[in-house]
Amino acid sequence: MSELRPDSPVRRPRTARARTGSSDEVAPPTATELEAIERHLVALPGLEGAVVTDDEELGLTFVRGPGSGPDLTYAASPRWTDDDWAARLMALRRRMRDGNAWPSLLLRDGPGQPVELPAELERQGWMPVVGETVMWTGRAAVVPHLDPGMRLEAVRPSALETHERLEREIFSIGAEQVSRRRAALGAALESGRLRAWVVWLGDEPVAVARLSQGEAVAGLQGIGVVPAHRCRGYGTLITTIATRTGMATGNRIVWLSVSEDNEPAVRVYAALGFVRAYRWTRWLMTEDPRHR
Repeated sequence: MSELRPDSPVRRPRTARARTGSSDEVAPPTATELEAIERHLVALPGLEGAVVTDDEELGLTFVRGPGSGPDLTYAASPRWTDDDWAARLMALRRRMRDGNAWPSLLLRDGPGQPVELPAELERQGWMPVVGETVMWTGRAAVVPHLDPGMRLEAVRPSALETHERLEREIFSIGAEQVSRRRAALGAALESGRLRAWVVWLGDEPVAVARLSQGEAVAGLQGIGVVPAHRCRGYGTLITTIATRTGMATGNRIVWLSVSEDNEPAVRVYAALGFVRAYRWTRWLMTEDPRHR
């Protein structure tokens, strides 16, 4: 859920001292940490006002945003076994149909998921509509040196208007939920669950990023640079600052999720030390259940 373009090489001042990092290998995420990343990913809409609840009967998590539609209301993180997944999938379809909603399910690949489930979803008429790759790092890159006219602002709960507006501009988010978004983001900042930054070039805001706290893992979201200032290093800078903050606050793993189609962004994150953890896919029934 991050938008970034490749950055041009950054020149360090002649007076800058050489920096060296540890060459020690960082152990990949454990199964427990991967599960924590998944729960964190699913819970992120709650930072913007969605209601995220666990349903023990169905063995999954529901995300319910304001309004209607599969982009705002869907199921995620199914905790199904090889013995019960078929019955629970049928129960999920029934539950969402009864709630006048499109059946929609966010599913990650890898261990812990019934191997037959994706094929069965396709057989029943579900369609993969969006997918992203989760990447992780256990080591923060060196902060680059950029334009001396640039400054980095940590967003305060009482002054998040610029950050929220710039996010909507970069990611083409509609203005219908401005009040709700600002209230939810402000509450998350006030509670300490969320940190956010804006990069300023003189009097112009040019880049944004967020860092949220999970269960012993930290996640980056909303990394973006306004189109006129891409490929100048600002995305690399703000990603590095946010990653280092995640490490400094006691997390071994910092992760992010990026669109599979955004190959330039994947290359940038890989250059900063992020590696692939797993892929997730949102599945959607192709027939509107409300018209059945």
